[in-house]
Amino acid sequence: MKTTSYELLVNATGQLMQQHAFDHLSDEKLSRMHSCFRLIGESAGNADMSSTETELLSLCSEVNLYVESATTQSLHQWYAAMSCFGNLTANQRVAKPEAAE
Repeated sequence: MKTTSYELLVNATGQLMQQHAFDHLSDEKLSRMHSCFRLIGESAGNADMSSTETELLSLCSEVNLYVESATTQSLHQWYAAMSCFGNLTANQRVAKPEAAE
């Protein structure tokens, strides 16, 4: 289940990255995020990944869900992935404003 949860998170994050929901992050944070993706992908099933997974969740929590280019499908996928970890903050639970669609 844990591997599947991280696969969901990586897929959702990748879609939102393409839709500019992480553009506000510094280059250093984006580089760390890509590094986490790579490490998690290379070491599927390793028990040593908890620090990398924790860092990825921390970076992912900085998403801008209100960017105009985010699609409803991507937002639903994001909510599902983050819900697997019980990691939705109050501002992430708020529905996307209809005017932004």
